[in-house]
Amino acid sequence: MPYRKFKETIRKNNLIQEGDRVMVAFSGGPDSTVLLHFLFLFSEELGFSVGVAHLNHGLRRAADSEEEFCRKRSEEYELPFFSKKVNAKAYAKERGLNIEEASRELRYRFLEEIAGKEGYNKIATGHTLSDQAETLLYRLMRGSGISGLSGIHPLREGLYIRPLLQISRDEIMAFLKKTKIPFIIDPSNTDLTYDRNWIRHKLIPVLKKRFPAVEDVLAREALIFLEEDRWIEKIVQEEIERRASGKRLKIEDWEKMPIGFRRRLVRGFLRFTRGNLRRINFDHIEHIVNLTPGEQYFLPGDERIMRLGNSLFYLGKLPELKEYELEIPGEGEYEINGLWKIKVRSFSGEPDFSRNDATYVSGIRFPVIVRNWKEGDRYIPIGKKEPRKLSNLFNSRGVPGPIRKFIPVFISGGEIFWAYMLPAGEKFKFTGHGFIFEIKPLLDIFLF
Repeated sequence: MPYRKFKETIRKNNLIQEGDRVMVAFSGGPDSTVLLHFLFLFSEELGFSVGVAHLNHGLRRAADSEEEFCRKRSEEYELPFFSKKVNAKAYAKERGLNIEEASRELRYRFLEEIAGKEGYNKIATGHTLSDQAETLLYRLMRGSGISGLSGIHPLREGLYIRPLLQISRDEIMAFLKKTKIPFIIDPSNTDLTYDRNWIRHKLIPVLKKRFPAVEDVLAREALIFLEEDRWIEKIVQEEIERRASGKRLKIEDWEKMPIGFRRRLVRGFLRFTRGNLRRINFDHIEHIVNLTPGEQYFLPGDERIMRLGNSLFYLGKLPELKEYELEIPGEGEYEINGLWKIKVRSFSGEPDFSRNDATYVSGIRFPVIVRNWKEGDRYIPIGKKEPRKLSNLFNSRGVPGPIRKFIPVFISGGEIFWAYMLPAGEKFKFTGHGFIFEIKPLLDIFLF
């Protein structure tokens, strides 16, 4: 019965074709043990090859013996075996992740590295119907839209396949008991400090007493959400293709759209520009949906989104900050660290004081020093009598904190006479003859 469900899932979702090379993510636990066994059997029937990959996270004393167990199991099937040992605790600490997140990142990175290096075009994981039910509950309680509630997909990114999604954990254990195929138990799966384990061992059993078929029902709900999500995403994708150009999304009819569709468009636009939706949650989407013209928002990792008129712009991630100081001897064109291009020329006549990317000044002495803004910088802007902190002026102009550290500040004779986006200094105000300093941002992130 479980083997029949396994084959049905593969055929219904077109997970494996003849000639494929399938890498099995093998931990030695019950789920991956059944997955490996079924794939081995089906490979002879359908005509594809199988390899085995195991990541030793180095989290338990038994980790090395578990790796050896997995190696021997693959040898019994006469299948290629690939393994690697990592320090998940150190990785988690280095990146500010919990152990679960760190282990997951390391595991998927390892699987993709091995698959790419060894020529495997599919990676099979042992997610079951029970995992599907638990995932739906987990995401529902943490907050999720239809996309999240669609749960674990049978096929992801054309690479990851989940052939056990119609098989419950009880069926897995019954099959192993009947066949006496050896497996190992990961003790961390009973640690109730992990939310998913608490759902598995505490919540699901209570629900089963009242609703015996709850796992099947939840898995079916996830499938319904998945199918409806695919339908909606097809419509959204068509809209993205019509509205998006490079890093711009046209939203001229924004207010006329249903709020749910606006959220979908923002998600689709972020996926289009970023390549994925990692670390993006509902609150991030909601902030972007509600931006007013001229407003901007920073996603995790200092990725900047801005609304200008009837368009949203994804301006990307801030580069690594490097302190800079450039000496400008006179007229000419200069570049700062691939961030800014500066043009200096003499000027006489009527200036355009509406420009934020240029200033007109008189009384300048060369060489002029250009450096990045520093906390505490101050000067006297045109029309003022007392010095003002640049940080306060940046606030009034809506220049966000993460951007300020990159802003060029211009100094003549030891005094600040201009900073990008701000007015010239009172002492250097234009008197009809002098110089124009123009700045061109070389990265989209600095556009205003």
